[in-house]
Amino acid sequence: MHDTTSKLRFIHLSDIHFSNRVANVGFDPDEDIRNEIRLDVEKQCNKLGEAVAVLVSGDVAFAGKRNEYEDAAIWLDAICEAAGCEPDAVYTCPGNHDVDQQIIRNNFIIADGQEAVRRGHDLQERERALMERLVQPAAGNLFYEPIREYNEFAARYGCSFYGTKENFALDRDFPLNDGSLLRLRILNSALLSGLQDREQSLFLGRRAWTMSQTTNVTFMAMSHHPPSWLLDRREIEGALNGRAKIQLFGHEHDQRVVMGRDWAKLFAGSVNPHRAETNWRPGYNIIEIHVEAGPPRMMVIDVHAREWQGEPPQFRALEDVDNSPVHRNRIALPALVGVPRSAPALTEPTPSKAAGPPSARQAAAHLTMRSVMNRFFRLSLSRKNEIIGKLDLANEADRGLPDFERFKLALYRAKENGGLDEVDVLINEGEKPV
Repeated sequence: MHDTTSKLRFIHLSDIHFSNRVANVGFDPDEDIRNEIRLDVEKQCNKLGEAVAVLVSGDVAFAGKRNEYEDAAIWLDAICEAAGCEPDAVYTCPGNHDVDQQIIRNNFIIADGQEAVRRGHDLQERERALMERLVQPAAGNLFYEPIREYNEFAARYGCSFYGTKENFALDRDFPLNDGSLLRLRILNSALLSGLQDREQSLFLGRRAWTMSQTTNVTFMAMSHHPPSWLLDRREIEGALNGRAKIQLFGHEHDQRVVMGRDWAKLFAGSVNPHRAETNWRPGYNIIEIHVEAGPPRMMVIDVHAREWQGEPPQFRALEDVDNSPVHRNRIALPALVGVPRSAPALTEPTPSKAAGPPSARQAAAHLTMRSVMNRFFRLSLSRKNEIIGKLDLANEADRGLPDFERFKLALYRAKENGGLDEVDVLINEGEKPV
């Protein structure tokens, strides 16, 4: 029997812009805003209920540098704790600030490849130019080299991108209260991001935004750039409006909620917008989703848009019409077909924190791929290589792949061979203080 009232609850953040440019004088006002968001998330989740995940629609970093992501990971851990979810419950996509532009300046072959895709006269030509390059290992690696540090960071959340069938765009499932699934499609709109981004200079392509109808599955899509920034803007807007009931965007720093008959679009505010912006106003969203059985069957979407006000300094509700603190939409869904799906692997239960430490056998039974990956990718490069070598998980075919992809494939081999518990033991040894 499914709970007809319980809600999926997400924290939606965007444009955090963690910077390695640390001021040498005084206190960091951007850090203060991030702390206020953490406090507000904790307050709202204590009132509304715990969140199932944190969604970050791009621009985690400011310049795509490693130490920016190290700081971001610490803050996102704190946000997850405030929201009541596990530290691996983060889902993210890259933005233009997650691109290390210095890598492009140092290798103009990357810019040349990007421009070759843009030069196509239509969707078909652009897609052909892109795919011809991605299937060649050396050329494909170059397209992803500018987001190398982003990918190393995002791998701990299972959200790294690469030019393969599984990783060109990502699908992640969440069980809804009626037994159906909400499928999050995560898109990489920064693939062509470079030195001079402008509207209609970026590209996704059909292989990213095609969402096939699936029984008892409803789509939610997340992209850093709204469609207006893409060369295939008309095609992707049609695809999203026709398939994705909820659409999340970042980049524009203009927080707004747009409700249509068949969709809800959330254009995120920025966690840390540039203070020189005319309408400087940090913000974030809390999204609540549940399904009413009907008939007709309806998806109810409640958006709590939170914005910063200076006097008094606090986050408050960005109100809808009639001063409602909640933006609500009710969208008709097809009737359920057959027996609803069971919860996917990502929702496997974890041991209760109040129950004390589990035995090794209990811990192994509760291991999930997400939790193992999250902890594995927090280790040093040398420790990761040591674990892969000790368990003989390397494969000659992985040579030439970026580290994040090579390690990910090795962990999947461990899972297929029933060896996640061995990986977990070695991770625990690596986490112990020296």
